[in-house]
Amino acid sequence: MDKSCRRIDQLRVIAFDCGFSNEDAKDFGKLSKTSTWEAMLETYGIPFPPDNVDTVDSVDTEKSDS
Repeated sequence: MDKSCRRIDQLRVIAFDCGFSNEDAKDFGKLSKTSTWEAMLETYGIPFPPDNVDTVDSVDTEKSDS
């Protein structure tokens, strides 16, 4: 999946690939809200990528004796 896409677009693609439609999503809220698509996918146990939050890998700050 292209990381440059908006998250809602990614979730919609996943939902449509699984056979869901906008009508199905309406039961979970407004179609323009990311939370609607997340709720629908979660309800049916369909995995989706975590939010595109920039995370920093933990770095070992311990200095070694060289």
